[in-house]
Amino acid sequence: MTSIETEKQAMAYQVFYSSQAVAPLPLDELEKILVDARVGNEKRGVTGALIYVDGVFLQILEGPEATVKSLMHSIAQDSRHSSMHVFHEAEVDQALFSTWKMAYLHPTPAQVASWLGLQGTATIEDVLADVHGGSDQASRIAYGILKAIAQ
Repeated sequence: MTSIETEKQAMAYQVFYSSQAVAPLPLDELEKILVDARVGNEKRGVTGALIYVDGVFLQILEGPEATVKSLMHSIAQDSRHSSMHVFHEAEVDQALFSTWKMAYLHPTPAQVASWLGLQGTATIEDVLADVHGGSDQASRIAYGILKAIAQ
């Protein structure tokens, strides 16, 4: 195998999106989503993180490009959420969440805002408006998620 093939093999495709839950999710429904995601991701070779805050999902998925894109298509069809907005997708040198089939956090909007270095942000909508402003913000929030998971 050439060094280019080895490098390509080590790379992952990463997608970061937000969506709005169509109705508040009871804890048991959220737990079912997580169990299903972890089992499915294990089979697909996908990793990532799911954040649920004030009825908004933020999710990062990483893995083989075709697999992640196919999974995104399936997720987009899920009737439990709407207003899906992809604000970052790219091939990355290394998956950030490679040890988590699906990490989960349930932060407050203020905690998510702090991951971006935003002060005084009171709602998840304010945070999303800032995140949707550019992929550099997506990177900041991804590293914030990693830091929060590690604590």
